[in-house]
Amino acid sequence: MTIELLAWLIVAGLAGPLLRIPKRWGVPVAVGELLVGTLFGASGLKKIPYQDPTLKLLATVGFALLMFAVGSHINYRSITKKSFEKAFWILLANFVLSILVGSTIDQLVHFSNWKLLAILSFSSSAAFVIPLVDRLNPSESVSILITQVTLADAIAFLALPFVTQRSGRLQATEGALLVLVAATLIYFALKLAKSKGWLSRTHDLSKEDHLGLELRISLALLLLVAALALHFHASVMIAGFSLGVAIASVGVPRRLARQLFGVSEGFFAPLYFVWLGASIDIRQTFHSRDALWLALLLCVGALVAHAPSAFFDQPKKFVLLSSAQLGIPAAAVTLGTANGVLTQAQSGAIMMSALVTIIFTI
Repeated sequence: MTIELLAWLIVAGLAGPLLRIPKRWGVPVAVGELLVGTLFGASGLKKIPYQDPTLKLLATVGFALLMFAVGSHINYRSITKKSFEKAFWILLANFVLSILVGSTIDQLVHFSNWKLLAILSFSSSAAFVIPLVDRLNPSESVSILITQVTLADAIAFLALPFVTQRSGRLQATEGALLVLVAATLIYFALKLAKSKGWLSRTHDLSKEDHLGLELRISLALLLLVAALALHFHASVMIAGFSLGVAIASVGVPRRLARQLFGVSEGFFAPLYFVWLGASIDIRQTFHSRDALWLALLLCVGALVAHAPSAFFDQPKKFVLLSSAQLGIPAAAVTLGTANGVLTQAQSGAIMMSALVTIIFTI
């Protein structure tokens, strides 16, 4: 991998923000990055060497950092008892329907992994939904939706690595538990440091001398936990997400949040989504009847699984928003292809379905 190629990949990633600008038909930034990756990758012009080890490493770091950002942006303390009660019953109904949807699709398209299909049907996209509804006037319906998609994301993120393993599931489970223990220990260490005032002094020193200590420490912890996950055959997704939740539970300073946003959205996240789009050969999806049916049925399944929201007096628009998916399908494709669980045709079908669920909400 050369500097020139890296520069062109960053330029290609600018397609995301550019496609987001139009107010009438603007699409999420990640969608544009996926599309440009598809255009220049395995499905199109084959200009992106997605199998390059260096690019894979950068994409892995981007994946971990993206999951870290997702975990750190979820504010569990904002969940009220009233919104949790309704969201719990909605999620329970979603869970039951997701199992039925996953089992049905599995039989119809010979997918042989109904658990993965169930998780995809059950999942939402808090990173996509919450910024949209934050612009609305506060209401009980908005609070329920935020709680619903937040908890759905957390459950799906934690469950996904266990259904994207072809072998070594026991090792992966043990590795995931070690990662969760490590994240928990980091949480208590940070909580102690906050109570002793050490975090405040570090923050003040970093701000005065422009050292970026919070960002350096956060990235160091992330990479160490990710390395621990890989060493014990677990996923960097669990490492990033659990550490993000741990740091968010202590409290993310605004300065650190801005720094993380800059590093993630300015470099690693676009690189990851462009690489992901480049690594999927969407042409194989169109050459497979089962894959095309899979894409269609996953779209329908997402709507069916999230339909119970309407019975709890949620607006129809919120039903569509809760069924929108992006992070979980992207993670499923990344893990599934790496572990040999998904074919190129199936990976393309999953991403096509996710993009359609996003378009439903625009």
